[in-house]
Amino acid sequence: MMPVLNRTKQWLRKNDFEYKKAYIRPMMVPEHVYVLKFGRADHINSRVIVKYKHSFIGRLTVKELDLRLHGQHNPRIFASEDDLLDYLENHLEKINLDAYKHPERMSEAQPK
Repeated sequence: MMPVLNRTKQWLRKNDFEYKKAYIRPMMVPEHVYVLKFGRADHINSRVIVKYKHSFIGRLTVKELDLRLHGQHNPRIFASEDDLLDYLENHLEKINLDAYKHPERMSEAQPK
């Protein structure tokens, strides 16, 4: 099994997110694509898209990590899994509330 996003999967399990994974191997380009969809309950609508390739000696080379939260059209692009985890940790409350799609939920969650 390929060790892609192991720490991200651990973070998702720790924060009670469900996830599904899929591999896409395009025919015409040398890059492969790994998609990790995550969310809560029946709302698994966020995803991390990893574009990677294999070197001549079999090592994985990750080209980029795209994060699309709650069906966003414009992804956030990260160079490493560390950057991705930092972003997820800093925005956990917004991700939990689905506040990217519904910003009014952030004001409802603030204590008065």
